[in-house]
Amino acid sequence: MSKSKIFLIINLIFIGAIFLIGFFPDAYQPKISDKDIAYYNGHILTFSGRVCEEADVDYKSRRLTVCVEGKISGNFLVTTDLYPTYDYGDFVTIKGELKSPPEIDGFDYGNYLARYDIYSVIYYPKIESAKGSSNFGQKIFRLLLDGKQFLAAKINSNLPEPEAGLANAILLGYRRTVFREDLNTFSRVGLSHMIAISGSHITIMSAMIINFLLALGLRRQRANKIIFGFLILYPLITGLSASAVRSAIMGGLAFLAVYHHRNSSLIRALVFSASVMLVSNPLLLRNDIGFQLSFAAILGIIYIYPFGEALRNKLMAKIKIKKRKLKKGTEKIIATLIDTVNLTLVSQIVILPIALVNFKQLSLIAPLANVLVLWTFPFLLAALIIALFLSSIMPFLGVLWFLPSYLLLKYIFVISNLLAKPSWAAVTINNFNWYLGAGYYGVLIMTIIYLRRRVLIDDLDI
Repeated sequence: MSKSKIFLIINLIFIGAIFLIGFFPDAYQPKISDKDIAYYNGHILTFSGRVCEEADVDYKSRRLTVCVEGKISGNFLVTTDLYPTYDYGDFVTIKGELKSPPEIDGFDYGNYLARYDIYSVIYYPKIESAKGSSNFGQKIFRLLLDGKQFLAAKINSNLPEPEAGLANAILLGYRRTVFREDLNTFSRVGLSHMIAISGSHITIMSAMIINFLLALGLRRQRANKIIFGFLILYPLITGLSASAVRSAIMGGLAFLAVYHHRNSSLIRALVFSASVMLVSNPLLLRNDIGFQLSFAAILGIIYIYPFGEALRNKLMAKIKIKKRKLKKGTEKIIATLIDTVNLTLVSQIVILPIALVNFKQLSLIAPLANVLVLWTFPFLLAALIIALFLSSIMPFLGVLWFLPSYLLLKYIFVISNLLAKPSWAAVTINNFNWYLGAGYYGVLIMTIIYLRRRVLIDDLDI
């Protein structure tokens, strides 16, 4: 057995062990002592600390992750009013009642926060500014967030709602800027990935951008350089959030798999990167739905996408034979539409059990919605970036610069609302559990093995 296979097996065993241990209720839970903030849950106390993450802001509240160091240490989440404003790097003194994270409508909020090493929450406490100093790394991170928030302010001042909220979510990762009713609509039509930073989101965005660049006549080598520039730039403009960095890594690997067919080496890289992430935070596998969806979707893209690609090549060959001569532009449009359907269906197929267990909803209209909407991504990203640049130079014409992106965003809302109307657009499934999910994945794996060996093996370069 080669060293590379041994390396892969070791990593898979490690991930499997993390998965199995996660079934125990108290797995990965730290031992709480009187030196930890969580030890004092249920008490009214006063703490001084530093806001150590970017404030999570929606339309009615501000959530602050506060880190405390000293004799008593730990992190806790503060929910407070929008004003006065507190954000990353601010030092604050807080007085309020520490509580254990509650369960919200069947959602285990405690497990959700545990992945961030947060075991205490405080609601609407008394907050005062305090004195403190930041180190060099914290100052650099603050500058990145200032740049991100500057871009968000430009978007908010030049686009109306709800278009501004969607633009901030797609470009900057501000998911809470999208109204709840719009989130429900996107979920119903299978477009939630559009506003969630995940590996599959990055992969689809990368695929749409490279198809757009190739359609413009750029060589593949130059288009690839632009894509990797995008994979580096995107986490930076989102403030180097952990989810954005993980998604860029996973999305980059999946993108390589789609366009370069180096599956064996990419699988090793993907599994190794997942192992490294789990070493730093084993709770990701059990509690982070975004990590689960990204990992599953990218495995699906690596193993299942080539089947759709082979079918696309056969279909395009038949169309050429019947039409004799197909214009290059028309051919590229058809190929891009097929690729969009392929990526969407692959993602939907692979993440189905995870989505059903956690969200209990299956979108039947998702393939159509993705075909009608995802083609806008490269144009929308380009329009937003150009508008941000021009509005910084000539702010008095900001609304004019943002007009193209507004029309595209408006189109997304119109199509989504239209497709969400039919009663059959999405179905609710309440009784799906992980035992059924295991059976589903077992059948899916056997189907992939059969197709690779018997049906399309001659057409697949894998």
